[in-house]
Amino acid sequence: MGALSEMSDRHPSNVGSRVRRRRAIVTNVLMIVLSTAVGLALIEGLLVFLVPPPIVWLAPQESYHYDSKVGHRLVPEQHSYTHSFPVVTNSFGLRDREFSAVPRPDVIRILCLGDSLTFGDGVAVEDTYPKQLEELLGQEGKTKFEVINAGVPSYDTWQEVTYFEEWGVRLKPHTVVIGFYANDVVPRPARVKAFLSGGGTLSRQGLGGMFSDSAVYALKSSRLLLVLRDRIGKVHNRFRPSSEFLQQQSLLEGTDNDFVERGWQEVDASLKKMVLLKKEHGFDLLLVIFPMAEQLMRDYPHARYQKRLQGIANAHGIPSIDLMDSFEREFNGFGSLFIEWDGHPGPNAHRIAADQIGSFIKAMSKSGG
Repeated sequence: MGALSEMSDRHPSNVGSRVRRRRAIVTNVLMIVLSTAVGLALIEGLLVFLVPPPIVWLAPQESYHYDSKVGHRLVPEQHSYTHSFPVVTNSFGLRDREFSAVPRPDVIRILCLGDSLTFGDGVAVEDTYPKQLEELLGQEGKTKFEVINAGVPSYDTWQEVTYFEEWGVRLKPHTVVIGFYANDVVPRPARVKAFLSGGGTLSRQGLGGMFSDSAVYALKSSRLLLVLRDRIGKVHNRFRPSSEFLQQQSLLEGTDNDFVERGWQEVDASLKKMVLLKKEHGFDLLLVIFPMAEQLMRDYPHARYQKRLQGIANAHGIPSIDLMDSFEREFNGFGSLFIEWDGHPGPNAHRIAADQIGSFIKAMSKSGG
């Protein structure tokens, strides 16, 4: 019986039937794959007319080395990119041209401290507010203004103050400008760490850290994936909000948050330290407050951000510039002042900051302050 069954299975009609079934399955799978690919391509094409273009990423992005005092510092004399804009650092490890360690007698040196906002993530170096400020101030009479960009991505205020105390003070600035954004309201960690990849770039969080740079850049070139990521992130924060989202909401809504409160205490201590350094080394100090992008898209009457920061600055006798009103006057949709799919200030936002800082410095110079 077994032999008859085996012979039956090998009968030409049965073998042909199995082959046809397999071919049908393969054909159906290929049709599903093909139709899915065509559908996704059509959606991707449609989104060209509905959503902003993705960021163009070029490799390598800016690189860093570990530093025990501040966690990380930019690698000196590197040639890299921020998004698709060139990054060239000098021998001091700053995104700026080469300059002397000490300014000439006829030069007024201004040093800009800050994070990626001051560094100029996603913009050309000439579009950063330190370089636009330098162009704006130019040369008045026999005095030339020199503005140095000492911004480093992912720095918090305590790192900026530590950097200045260790290295920046050696550059003998006449004025120090601190560019401040809401994500600087964080406590100092118990142990200084460097969140760097094996290649020296800032490590990515979440699933992005599992893929190579080239793979991540390729995925970020899809409008569909960017839209899905944005929507999924919003849904996730609605039901299981991240710590960053809760921090942001605390600043916008005025809700209590222990992490944010400890962050404010750290900001207070850092600015107090800068005032002591100011008295010791005799430079002028200015705090520039950049608004949160969310504040321009919706009214937050209970926001604590600017009011709390200005209160700290006033308590220490630090003059400050709140850019909120200037940003509101020129805001015409997210992309008018901020980089789409990114959130960092664009060239127009940097221009506004440079104009406001320039007006303040000129007024201070005329008054002899």
